[in-house]
Amino acid sequence: MEFRRVTIEDARLLFEWRNDPETRRMSRDTSELTWDNHLAWLSRRLEQDDHGLYIAALDGSPVGTVRIDKDEISYTVAPEHRCKGIGEAMLIAAKNLFGPKIAEMKRNNIASAKVAERAGHIVRFID
Repeated sequence: MEFRRVTIEDARLLFEWRNDPETRRMSRDTSELTWDNHLAWLSRRLEQDDHGLYIAALDGSPVGTVRIDKDEISYTVAPEHRCKGIGEAMLIAAKNLFGPKIAEMKRNNIASAKVAERAGHIVRFID
């Protein structure tokens, strides 16, 4: 698993992954993003020296994204790569690079909670 920093050229890919119905269902904010709002958020985030946004790739092919915010981690597995162990591989690689983090998730996201715990992160449930 390799990580590279997100660039503005990743905007469309991140937008599509974030607007995936299953991703939205498990997100804090379940609303569908608009392109303009997404692009504005990403542009502001990328202006930060340490924006904490990474694309995870296998053999050069993007399979997900990881966001590091101080002591927290969040992640998204590309819809076409779910249920293949990618999430756990991403979180293990992220722990090796950034140390253990807190993964906040909804109580009904049991599979992701188990993956985060197996990868060595701390799970904190949100309502």
